[in-house]
Amino acid sequence: MGIFHKKNAGEKPKYRYKDRVERGEFRGHPIVELTMPDTVRVIGESAFRECRQLTNASLSNNLCEIGAFAFRDCDALENVLMPGEMRYPDGTNGMLGIGCFEGCGLLHEIVIPNGVAVIGANAFHNCAALETVRLPKSLRAIHSGAFSGCARLKKLNMVSLPEMIAIDAFKDTPHQERIAEERKPVLTIMHKSSFGLPQIYQFATAQRLIGVEQTEGDMSIVLDAVEESRIAFRITQYKHAGGRHMVPFNEPTQLFHEEYDVGGRTGTQVEDILASYR
Repeated sequence: MGIFHKKNAGEKPKYRYKDRVERGEFRGHPIVELTMPDTVRVIGESAFRECRQLTNASLSNNLCEIGAFAFRDCDALENVLMPGEMRYPDGTNGMLGIGCFEGCGLLHEIVIPNGVAVIGANAFHNCAALETVRLPKSLRAIHSGAFSGCARLKKLNMVSLPEMIAIDAFKDTPHQERIAEERKPVLTIMHKSSFGLPQIYQFATAQRLIGVEQTEGDMSIVLDAVEESRIAFRITQYKHAGGRHMVPFNEPTQLFHEEYDVGGRTGTQVEDILASYR
């Protein structure tokens, strides 16, 4: 059950819950126009994914979070009206999840609300018609592939570069070379296993952050040294790979490896944690 009762495209959606759209609740629905009431604070994972007739979306002015893949593959989506600001009730930064608008091939402009600090991985990947993006002062990180494949991205309006931009965040866009020259290297930690999707964590490497704990999801790290040729850090919170690590520039390094013989039909399972500094 979720925020909408699924009805025909011509009918006005009826809300069951005032404050959220639940995970996958509207996925694949033939809605054409979306006008979201200001009571909604959270759009769940894949909530409007593959709504292939959706052309215009006006989001809640009190929105705090757009979940992973929330509007992924909405092929006809041309316009999204975002709120002016996105913050949780306690004042913490709002969230744009992984792949939230990935594959929205007709979307031509997006204004990221003030209060958003991180644009998740692949958030606007392959938005082929996207021409204008406006980034807020609050933005501190653009994760891997966030705008990759946006080949028509002409205008990128921002006060200054965010502190952390993944090396492939603007891959195959007109801004790729310029940003590659101006950005600082990023520490990326990837946890791969046989029994789940890879988990990717990315951290800024500014000198001022040495000794400061950074948290991304369920992982926390502290930088000990930042040099052109290497980075040294400690993982202070995570289920694996605690302790101190040193990673050379542009040389992926294995932090953790374990094999599990679970027997039966599944056989041996493998877990790896890799880090790169580039």
